[in-house]
Amino acid sequence: MIKLMLINPPQEYYKDSMGFNVYFPLSLLSVAAAVKEICEVRIFDCLVSSFEVKRTGDSVIYGTPFDKIEKAIRDYAPDIVGITAPFTTQSQNAVKVSRLCKKISPDITVVMGGADISVSYRQKLENDECDYCVIGEGEETFYEFIKNFRSKSSLSRIEGLASKEDGQIKYRPRRYIEDLDSLPFPAYELIDFDDYLRSKYLYLNWSTIGKNSISMITSRGCPYNCVFCSVKLYMGQRFRANSPGYVIRHLKHLKENYGITNFHFEDDNMSFDRSRFEGILDGIIENRLDIRWDTPNGIHAGSLDPVLLEKIKRSGCRKLIIAIESGNQSVLDHVIKKSISLESVLQVVKDCRRLGIDLGAFYVIGFPGETIGNMKETVDLALELFRSYNVTPYLFIATPLYGTELYDECVKRGIIDENITGRALSVATQACGEPMIFTEDFSTDDVKSLVHDYYRSRLRYERIKYSVRHPVVTLSKVKDKPALLLQKLLFSK
Repeated sequence: MIKLMLINPPQEYYKDSMGFNVYFPLSLLSVAAAVKEICEVRIFDCLVSSFEVKRTGDSVIYGTPFDKIEKAIRDYAPDIVGITAPFTTQSQNAVKVSRLCKKISPDITVVMGGADISVSYRQKLENDECDYCVIGEGEETFYEFIKNFRSKSSLSRIEGLASKEDGQIKYRPRRYIEDLDSLPFPAYELIDFDDYLRSKYLYLNWSTIGKNSISMITSRGCPYNCVFCSVKLYMGQRFRANSPGYVIRHLKHLKENYGITNFHFEDDNMSFDRSRFEGILDGIIENRLDIRWDTPNGIHAGSLDPVLLEKIKRSGCRKLIIAIESGNQSVLDHVIKKSISLESVLQVVKDCRRLGIDLGAFYVIGFPGETIGNMKETVDLALELFRSYNVTPYLFIATPLYGTELYDECVKRGIIDENITGRALSVATQACGEPMIFTEDFSTDDVKSLVHDYYRSRLRYERIKYSVRHPVVTLSKVKDKPALLLQKLLFSK
């Protein structure tokens, strides 16, 4: 029987990039579930196995050291190694694992997949960084790959699989999976849940309910056209989803068999189909699942109304994040191309405050076509909703991810390097990231200055809010000098 090893590589973070998180490797678990009956499968997750933290210069590498990865591969002696590269910012470590496999044995067939591979497969194959690439959804493509592996001549005909033959890249697209209910649950039995649940990094910078939690994705595809988003390049624009009944069974399976009570719905469009989303909420309530959940990837505010929000509250939601993006309607309409009105967003904010739903919001500044004034409107809106409605702001800088409309626009204007490094993206995509985009209307320093002023104002307000909530603690720190305290809160840098 064919021996398959699926690897989630180590991750590297730099001085100004967002903190490290451990997460359940859903993509590998889903692929494993599709092929486990026709091959021997082992999952090796470098984020939990022989885990170490190693500092090198201004970066930190989290995960299994490469000498131990090498030993694991040699001990298992796989015919095929599948490597996931879910983030462009981390693809360099996927390549390192691939090269390690070839060092161990040139006979190991290396297949790479994940969001980054779906947009960079030509580069990976042209540079001989792997043997095959799975593009988009992997379950059906990888099943056919394993089934036909022994007769290698037929592999190039598999839809969704890219390869290099005689110096030419061969690839035939595969139709997206329409019936997601036909897919089995991820192969959770192939991992040790305790390895994840015991990790202090489990969803640490991802969620406020990180402990005893797991991510779930109940739908695929994004029908919207936001210029900065790469989701549709990987999952397509056609919205497809699991039925409410499937989702409820999945939740029960995880709770009853693994004791999970906290869930992160990472759908990009959890509420796009109103009746489906409401059916899931009703199922959670009627089955008395007694779970807690949040939406760390955000949810479209335009799909929310008071009736739905009441069910969201009753079903155990602990944090709802909406994607506002900009404080200027013209920027939303013509620059970001996001179909939402600021008027409807404000109503959602008010409804959440009334219902006691903890709310956060994503904002992005620094797009070509924006002005400094436009960006200030976004910063002002973020701070105003934070102060008046306690909406936690998450401010990001626009980053031209490869393959997006934003990337193409920046290349066309000649304002970015076409060969963006993983390191540059890793820093740029974070909340305090280094801007990459500049135009005739603003410089990267202008963007950094706005971000600095935003965080200074936010910190000042948070200090005041803390002082009001904890007066005894605060006053004790300044030894009965309230005037000095007020001065520190208002004017500290």
